[in-house]
Amino acid sequence: MPIALTALVVSLGGLIVGCRSADPMEEIEKLQAEGRLQATVEPLRELIQENPGDGHLMFVYGRTLSALGRAGLAEWSLREAMKDPDWRVSAGLQLATNAARGFNFPAAIESATTVLEYVPDNIDALLIRASAYTHSRIYHEEALADVERILELDPDNIKVMEPKILALIGLERVEELEQAMEEFGRKIDKADLGEGMSSWHCTTLSIFTWEKGDIEAARQRWADCLDAYPTDPEVVTKSLNFYDSQHHYQRSTDVLAKALELAPDTRVFRVGLSGRLVGFARYEEAEQVLLDGTKLERPRVKSAAWLDLAKFYQRRERFQDAADAVGKAVEIVEQMSNPEPRLLLDYADALLIAGEHERALAIAEEMTYQPYQEMIRARVAQERGEFEKALEHYDAGFLLWPDNPFARFYAARAAEAVGDFDRAVEEYRYSLRIAPGATDARERVAGIHFDQRHHAEALQLLRIRADSEPLSQEGELLSLRLWALAGRGWEVDRSVNSIRTGSPELLGQALAAAAQGVNDRAGPKHALALIRRAEDFDPADLNHAAALRAIVGYSLAVGELAVGEEVEAASKDLEVALAANPDAPEIREVAAYFAELSKRPSDEVIAAYNAVLEVDPENARALEGLGRAAVAGNALDDALAYFDRAAAASPDEVEPVVEAARILVRLERLEDAAQRLTEVMTENQHDAAVCQLLGEVLAERDASADRVLDLARRAVRFGGGEGAVKLLVRVHEARGEAEAARSVSERWQAFKQRESG
Repeated sequence: MPIALTALVVSLGGLIVGCRSADPMEEIEKLQAEGRLQATVEPLRELIQENPGDGHLMFVYGRTLSALGRAGLAEWSLREAMKDPDWRVSAGLQLATNAARGFNFPAAIESATTVLEYVPDNIDALLIRASAYTHSRIYHEEALADVERILELDPDNIKVMEPKILALIGLERVEELEQAMEEFGRKIDKADLGEGMSSWHCTTLSIFTWEKGDIEAARQRWADCLDAYPTDPEVVTKSLNFYDSQHHYQRSTDVLAKALELAPDTRVFRVGLSGRLVGFARYEEAEQVLLDGTKLERPRVKSAAWLDLAKFYQRRERFQDAADAVGKAVEIVEQMSNPEPRLLLDYADALLIAGEHERALAIAEEMTYQPYQEMIRARVAQERGEFEKALEHYDAGFLLWPDNPFARFYAARAAEAVGDFDRAVEEYRYSLRIAPGATDARERVAGIHFDQRHHAEALQLLRIRADSEPLSQEGELLSLRLWALAGRGWEVDRSVNSIRTGSPELLGQALAAAAQGVNDRAGPKHALALIRRAEDFDPADLNHAAALRAIVGYSLAVGELAVGEEVEAASKDLEVALAANPDAPEIREVAAYFAELSKRPSDEVIAAYNAVLEVDPENARALEGLGRAAVAGNALDDALAYFDRAAAASPDEVEPVVEAARILVRLERLEDAAQRLTEVMTENQHDAAVCQLLGEVLAERDASADRVLDLARRAVRFGGGEGAVKLLVRVHEARGEAEAARSVSERWQAFKQRESG
């Protein structure tokens, strides 16, 4: 921050403090009336520290942060304000408004409903809830009930027409919808409602015509709307949906380009056009569109353009360029005023990602908002591997900013790194309570529970708000596996059907995931039956390759137990798949997998996997197969090379790294093995195989070390089995802890007896 600006902030702070003895709120209200909201944030925060239970202060603070676009920070203070009966309604309405603006419609409904419990006929709350109901695409009947109540209270209320029309569209009540559209049109013509309402009516009428199936009429209506309102964001963005649905992608791009040409300061057009160009792999043009925004006159527009460019660079993994771009945004803002703490936090985060830890810490020292300071210090410590120190900074930040879902998420990651999985689970849960879809906390905490065989808990956490905040693809597939494992066939069928209709390209993976759960519960015969029951399974369909691979694996497993017709059926499926897709690497890999499991001669297996590499040289599964073949032939150097290539080709997979490490152990290259396993543990803190093997490697150096004890305990906790137990016993004995070693052995024997009984 330039010295002059720093002096100005100090001077302003002194002015406010100087006035406080008389009436600090009077000075705050004066500054806010002048539009100087940012200057009142710190004084309000100090007043709250002096008067933590003051509902009025909490509300004003939350309202101020909301006006500054920091709704997430405002939530805590607004919820505190709602505890005061005098401010419950005002704070609740602000919360509902913030949630609706952030498209968090479940939260908007919840807050508006809370207000209505105290003031049943509050029209503002009814409007917010009716709109949130319709935009959630679920509660159309409830929306109409709120609309009817509003019209009873205020028959001339025109704002209610939007949720009414949207609800009628959702319910497909065509006649009523047409009447409502005509009524709305008359009201617009009669009243001077401004261009915004007219453009909304034009857009909605176009959507209605489109959804009725009259494509030609809809095309004309959209053209008319764009002619009349070429720079209206709602008209432009909704028209894109129509043109995209008709596969007129160039038309969509042209609409955005025209809108940006006419309104170059409109951020949504610039970002949208750039994003579309990225979708066409026209990266240089996409970058240039954003760069053009950085050359505009208005400083705030320029700074926003630099931030958008930074996001583009981060997605392209140009992390240093991203950090420099955020720095440009900060420089522009500093020329106008004191940068908001959130912008400085974004700058520090970009520097962190670029590996510039010292510069990130320097940013923290410039800041006056302690929670952000602590978050930056925590993240730097975490990036440096100082996880205990990171947790200390997170704890300090949580005292003033407890409801930050991202900080809770990263604190959980740090807790995992030090082996405190109980705390990690609690931090992930806390993050979920605040914002389930903000991070992949659901998937991560479910993974912890799954690896501990706490399957019910894993499923329960995965499904938190999964309907309104969709899971990642991996999360949905894990849910399927867990439902199948729990024997919840109805949920399995419902989920598979949803994927079948909504994402048919994932059907094979869905069937394979469900079959895996059945296999975990009842064995390969029943897993195979689940896939066979899917009438639309087609081995010739490449989208079903994952299911075909599962059929091969389970068929041969069944064949080992009781030879029947399953192996022959799997072989015929494979013939069909190869005939339809002779050059598809995923099908060639399944054929090689079949050869390996069938215990064909090694030269046939190797030839089959090499056939995969002919069409896909870096196919990770084929490389792993060749690695296994090389191990079987005792060609360890070759095997290591194959597993290394597999790990590079599929960096999210753990197995090739573990197999490479096992070879390094056999080659007595323990340091190399330890380094690779330590690196992979960054994202796999509770993988039993990784923890056990790394523990065994480090135990050769010093079996009594605390690190080895931690790894052995992790391996046991997360299902490492007898090998993990033996490692833990060895560590306790090396540490002179004979009683602990005996206790571990006895508990393991008792567990085996229970399992066998």
